[in-house]
Amino acid sequence: MAEYTLKNIPEEIYHRAQSAAENSLRSLNQEIIFRLRRSFDAEDARASALHAKWVMEALESGAARSLKPADLDAAFARGTKRAAARKAVK
Repeated sequence: MAEYTLKNIPEEIYHRAQSAAENSLRSLNQEIIFRLRRSFDAEDARASALHAKWVMEALESGAARSLKPADLDAAFARGTKRAAARKAVK
């Protein structure tokens, strides 16, 4: 298993992690690994939910049809525009 030393941990985060570890009967190291795993699991769940949403939208959009190059260009342009709008909001 790989080892890594955390440096410059803000005092507030350190104390909160230490307190959470004590309350959960875990070591500080175990608590940090637990929370990292949980954050990655939540991220994976959000991505899976988004993918499921896209699949449902595609299925509900109607019968499949052949795409023409112009259709692909238009879809790409819409996606690029949405991505730029989301990036501008953040």
